[in-house]
Amino acid sequence: MEDSTREQFSQETFASCGVELSEGCVPVLHTSAALFRFKLSENISANKLLAQECGDYIGSLLSDHDTISLYLDPVSLGNTDDSSIPAPQSVDQPGLLRAESFVRLVLGVDVLQSRVISTLLEKFPEFIGEEDSQEDEDATKVSVKILRQLRWLDYVIDSAGLVDKLLETLGYVPPEMQREIISALPDIISDADSVQVSRVLAEMMTSTPELMLPILETLGSLECSPHLLQEARNSVVMHLVSAEPLDLPVMIRFLLHSVSSDAAGPLIVRIRKRLDLDSIVLASRQLHGASDDQTPDVLIFDIIATSLRSHKHLRDAWLKTIASDTSEVGPHTTLDFAVLLILHQITTHTKRVESILKAKIETVASHSVAYTPRTIESIIERFPAVFSAHFTALLSVASWLVRTSPTGGLGSQVATSMLVAAFGTMGMFQRQEISGELTVHIGSGNINEMDTAARTCLQLAHSYPYELRPFAIFIKGLLDYVDNLPIEHVRIIFDVLGIVSTLGSADGGGDGGTESSLFNDLYIFVRKQLASVYPKYNRVGIVGTVALLRQLGSKDNAAMAASSSGDAGSSSRAAETQQGANIHALRRAVQLLEMLMDSGRHQSWAFVSMTYDELAHVVETKGLHIQLLTWLHENVSSTFASQFLGDPELLCDRYMLPGQPYSSLSIDDEEPTILDIFNHNLDASRLGLCQLVKRPDASDRAEMEGIDSPGASGNKDSSPRLRGCLLSCLPSLLRLIQVCEKALSEQSLAEIDSLLVCGVYLLPSIDIDATVASKNTGFQGARYVLAKPGGNAHSDTSFQLSGNALVGINEEARVELTESIRLWPPELRRIVCTSLYAAANWVREIINAFADQPSAEMRSKVVVRVNQLWQIESDLEAIAASLDDTPYEFHPVAAGLLPEVSDSPATWTAPTVPTLRIQGTGDAGGVVTQGVNADADSVSVDLQNGQVLEHNVGAYTVDVDGLLLSQDDTVRFVEYGAEVGSAEAAPADGAKKRGRKRKSASTNASGTSTAGSLFTNGTSGPAEGFTKSPALYLRELSFSAFSVLNFNSKQLVLSQERQGASIPKLTAHGLYVILRELNAALSVKLVRQGERRFPFQKQNTASITYGQLATFSSNISSSSSNAIIDSLLPLLPSLLKYLENCLVTRAKFRNDVELDKEAKSESENRLLASVDTLADVDMVETCIDTLLQIISSILYWDGLQGEGCDPRVDSSTSRRPKGKGVSTVLGVFLSALAEQGKHMDANEMADLSKSVLIRRAFDYIHGLSSLVATSTRAMNILRMLIALRDLTRESEHVEETQYMAAEQRENTMNGRISNLARRILFADWSEVDFLKPRDLEYVVMQYFTRYPHNRLELVHRYATATLLRGLLIGDDLEDGDDEDKDITGTLRPSTFSTYYSAVHHALAIIIKEARFDDMNGQELLGCVGKVGESWLSLAKLTQKLTGDTQRKILLHALNGGHVLVDLFIKQLVPQLDKYFLMHRDDVLLVFNRVQKSTRILQNICNHSKVSKDMKLQSAVPRVKRSLEQLLFKVIAMMENNDCIGAINLGNLKHRDISGTIVSSQIPQSATEDEASEDDLGIGLNADDDIPLGCSDAEQDEPDDVNDGGTNRVPLQQPPVGAGKCTKLVAARKQLLANRQRGSSNRARHGCAG
Repeated sequence: MEDSTREQFSQETFASCGVELSEGCVPVLHTSAALFRFKLSENISANKLLAQECGDYIGSLLSDHDTISLYLDPVSLGNTDDSSIPAPQSVDQPGLLRAESFVRLVLGVDVLQSRVISTLLEKFPEFIGEEDSQEDEDATKVSVKILRQLRWLDYVIDSAGLVDKLLETLGYVPPEMQREIISALPDIISDADSVQVSRVLAEMMTSTPELMLPILETLGSLECSPHLLQEARNSVVMHLVSAEPLDLPVMIRFLLHSVSSDAAGPLIVRIRKRLDLDSIVLASRQLHGASDDQTPDVLIFDIIATSLRSHKHLRDAWLKTIASDTSEVGPHTTLDFAVLLILHQITTHTKRVESILKAKIETVASHSVAYTPRTIESIIERFPAVFSAHFTALLSVASWLVRTSPTGGLGSQVATSMLVAAFGTMGMFQRQEISGELTVHIGSGNINEMDTAARTCLQLAHSYPYELRPFAIFIKGLLDYVDNLPIEHVRIIFDVLGIVSTLGSADGGGDGGTESSLFNDLYIFVRKQLASVYPKYNRVGIVGTVALLRQLGSKDNAAMAASSSGDAGSSSRAAETQQGANIHALRRAVQLLEMLMDSGRHQSWAFVSMTYDELAHVVETKGLHIQLLTWLHENVSSTFASQFLGDPELLCDRYMLPGQPYSSLSIDDEEPTILDIFNHNLDASRLGLCQLVKRPDASDRAEMEGIDSPGASGNKDSSPRLRGCLLSCLPSLLRLIQVCEKALSEQSLAEIDSLLVCGVYLLPSIDIDATVASKNTGFQGARYVLAKPGGNAHSDTSFQLSGNALVGINEEARVELTESIRLWPPELRRIVCTSLYAAANWVREIINAFADQPSAEMRSKVVVRVNQLWQIESDLEAIAASLDDTPYEFHPVAAGLLPEVSDSPATWTAPTVPTLRIQGTGDAGGVVTQGVNADADSVSVDLQNGQVLEHNVGAYTVDVDGLLLSQDDTVRFVEYGAEVGSAEAAPADGAKKRGRKRKSASTNASGTSTAGSLFTNGTSGPAEGFTKSPALYLRELSFSAFSVLNFNSKQLVLSQERQGASIPKLTAHGLYVILRELNAALSVKLVRQGERRFPFQKQNTASITYGQLATFSSNISSSSSNAIIDSLLPLLPSLLKYLENCLVTRAKFRNDVELDKEAKSESENRLLASVDTLADVDMVETCIDTLLQIISSILYWDGLQGEGCDPRVDSSTSRRPKGKGVSTVLGVFLSALAEQGKHMDANEMADLSKSVLIRRAFDYIHGLSSLVATSTRAMNILRMLIALRDLTRESEHVEETQYMAAEQRENTMNGRISNLARRILFADWSEVDFLKPRDLEYVVMQYFTRYPHNRLELVHRYATATLLRGLLIGDDLEDGDDEDKDITGTLRPSTFSTYYSAVHHALAIIIKEARFDDMNGQELLGCVGKVGESWLSLAKLTQKLTGDTQRKILLHALNGGHVLVDLFIKQLVPQLDKYFLMHRDDVLLVFNRVQKSTRILQNICNHSKVSKDMKLQSAVPRVKRSLEQLLFKVIAMMENNDCIGAINLGNLKHRDISGTIVSSQIPQSATEDEASEDDLGIGLNADDDIPLGCSDAEQDEPDDVNDGGTNRVPLQQPPVGAGKCTKLVAARKQLLANRQRGSSNRARHGCAG
């Protein structure tokens, strides 16, 4: 047949089947594809030659390069005449399937498929070279079209041939076409060919790495063998480092999706090691056109997140890898942190992730890898897009850290770094969420959470003020609840709002800059707070006003204005804008200051005092503009000088004195300046003494405080009067003066150094003998007799208190004077207390001011003041105690300093309790109080007798301590005054003594308190009075005062010697004052590890420490824990010197400790003044305890292993070791301890590693234990040694030290700890009986678990012999052997339960830490045998006790037994399984002992029901579960070793605690044979009444263990369904089958062989 005829014949054949073919035209399909294939197949089957003809024709069609695309593209759809066939749809219609190509149509014909495929693959290479020159670049290549014809075929006739041809083609086509073929392979080949193809592709991946991506995509779709996948993964991992960043997502996806559970762990380790995240960061930054969610880093972490959520084995493997990682911090740290964030969102892994994060964060010193704040901040800043995608997890982890971490700890620092970094690098949505979350934390009520969140918010305001400003509305919402927040947090909130509200101060310059709505709202808010009559709102107003003032009038205000006005057109214009903005800000600052001062004129002296303190705090910590500082200094200095300072001449003009005034506490007799405290003594005015001694022309007191004195009646309208006492402003005013002076004079106080040495005028000259005589005449009220010139000086009160009488060197004379004062009239004693209280606070502020001055002369005066302070305060407390339970009970003028005191609107009234003063124009009905000089217009009315005003009420005004009542309140006072007065005169319920605040009798609609609240006793406040809680009322010593401890350091002493000056030494009492204040600050600010402070927990005033609340705007309270520790570190060497010196001094005086030569020489160089009396030694001992507490606070601080935050730590004074990678705080602390050691050179510090530093510090602390003589101090040192030991990563297991000599093992850190614990236990000190049970158990545990030799042998000896002998011997120490004589010092019947619990726990720890895998069979069985014998001995001890001791022992036995059973299941049974066949008898002997121990546990469980002990019953369920698991574990072990017959399943007998069988619940019809069978351990048959599998308390195990053979271990039967393992179920079935084999010979079969 000719070619033309053949072509025409083929066209007609195809046309008859439904496809119209025309030369140069697109084929037209007139029928469906399926019908076409069917017809063509039928035609070919009818004519065998037709297949050849059609094949040749198709080959000719595909041979033409110009028209081949017509047959590879979809055919055109024509119309059909057959109505039964649906009309084909046009391909141009959207939403419809495209028609197939002509080649695809004929590939569906079986006869033609193989030939057509061969033709296509033959033509495939011909088009590869031609496609590079085609004009239309967007057109699909012919080679690609050919591959498309082969994809997704319904079936392939010759699949193997097709695969061979495709793989052959891969060998010579270009790489681009190789990618196309490889990508198309999964859609072409059949499942049977997957293995062959995957093998070839794996080989290609090794030889051609550039094809790795398409190969990985293909391998993921093919079925591959595990070995092949492993090889592929190895190849991929090797190329992770060199791969392109854009290829990494595909590679990571293949690795994670193809790995099995067995290989997941090693693969993750390799990924973490080889994944180069730095290159990913660079690639992500270079992809400017890509969206944030399409960068390589985001894609990689998205793939990791998807894999982790889908595959549990990946989650477990990754968590295990991270938890066990001990490598240095590196690129994998980023990957680990992101993975932890992802897994934290999975509920089932949240707790585990949190525990890993805690371990990584809190163990910086003990592990190389750690998540420090800087590390986390760097991670988030480098991968902002990644963490934006996982922001929910990031915020969740940060919130969890804020909630659970203590203030200043590493957890809170990491949380702050996370939030600040996220806020700075992420978008608006994330910033809004962070702002809202921080606001929630601030209002949570948990003090730690609030502090961390508030300081984080402040850091955001400093770092990103403009970014935070849109979200200030969240923080502003806290103002509605700000009165319930601590004052330091209120200050932080206002600082944040002040920063963001004053940002506009330079935006527009001029007047419009600061007129923002937020600033205006804050201005209105603080103004309302200042105008309130309640002090708690006044405090908020003061803090808020000063915060705004600081932002507007700060030192860097000009710099801020300059930075924000950089867009000005010219430099001159910019300067004008800067100057205008600065001037405007200062004007607003002056307005705020004027508003604050104006509000103070209408409030109280307490308000003024708080204002001074807040301003001083701002000046000292933040700084103010120089103009504001100058204005403040000039005003407060003139006020202070005019109100408080004087000289002898001025005092003689002010008071009626018999001679020159006598001043007290003067250091320099030549200094004429005198601090006049008596002039402002409110109690002296109320009790009539001021009016008596003042000269008639001295009216300054009446003008300032509104207290009537002769000649003051005409000054009623001169100025507004303030409530309270001006004396309360004295310390705060001095504080403001000294900080302003330092700020203006470069930290020098030379201009006001006279205040350091000046005397104090406490009391006028009163003839005490004459005053007492007048009291004895029966005269009621206060009558004072002035001393006469030339009279008896020793009867003159002013003379007795003058000079240094109160603080003299002669202790006996001072005590005698104090006793003499206690015999004075109570009115005078109260006045003396008020003056001494003001003097104590004055001295405290003097120490705060001058302690940091460099002058040696000033420092010597400061030491004198410190020594005086203790004596002043002790005398004050002694005199105040003599006034307790009297009408003159002393309550200091502390309003405004303490929230508990100042929140009450009324203050202390006159001592004749219900006496109030009424001013009016008419006659007053009432009784005039005797002893008060009242004029015609001012009288005091006594309401105690029920007399009230009933006429002309409008003519009177009622004055309560300077507070004038309104007309309505006056009417209420007249109506209810008598009732209120009588109620106050005799508080029947004792509420006054308990310190409860009385509620108002009535309150009007505006909230103003009426008569009922205004006339209550103002002493309401703290639950304890001054004598019980003096810390509440004394101002704090700042950290500058603690520098007194450094005055005797070697450097300062040498410097002073060059200046020719010397500094006196602190007395023991003076040292205690400093240490007490320092310890109080640390106890509040340094939170110990693991300590939690619960939300909204009100602190008991009995537990409030010195200096915690007494100063408003306290620098210590507002400082972070990092700032506190940074200030403390320079003092640490001096603290250690004082500790050692105090220990030596005490030992030398007590003579109960042997001192070596170095200690004796040390005692000659005392740091303290002479210690001669017993009271001095007692105070030295108190100093020792306080010093140990201070060092312990640092060592136990949660943030010790952090990096610190203060640049001062990096100075030379900190002596931080360089170049060793030691964290800042820990490095300085360890260096200070190490430097104090013997033969230690300070120059060696820089070369010592961390572990050496820890060991040197450990040796120094251990050396102090030889100087202590009490078990309590030894306990403190023991805890510090353990804390130091835990800082090192070096392990000292017994197995690692067993080859050391005995002496070397004793010198290890664990050995020394154990020896010290042994000294405590063996009662080297007499007061060891005072150890608490918990402390004693702790010591015993340390002795056992850190024993440097064979720990198990020690515990075994105690369990089997020593405990029993100690119980029998009791207090008789002569009946035991030598070894037991030592231990019976603390082992007694009273401490037996403590020892018993410790031995139980120690045994569990030894099992947990034992390395059984390193033991051979004999060693293992010997170890396990001792464990079983020890446990059995401990269990048997429960049967030898009675009473309360037995109850404690039973609880310890249950809890400890539960732990031991679990350890047996997890650790010992698998080990015994290995050696069972070789050491069968020994293993069965072990189980024999274990069985007896578990029987006793069952008896204790039975006893818990009988005794109805709830504690015992609560422990029973978990013990039962553990026993059942142990039973199944043993059954499975026996089955594995083909010895299932070695055990016998029987019923538990009901026994009591002593092991005696009691009546059972088995029915009485049971035969004696059954009972005898039970005794022999024979199991129940199917007819028994007790159901199979029952394990109730009434059952018991068979009594005889070895009955019927030594290899049989009868065990109790568990409940049905307790075991789910297949082996356990099979073992159970076999046991039940053995029981049912016959009644005559029930299951007793030993092991075969």
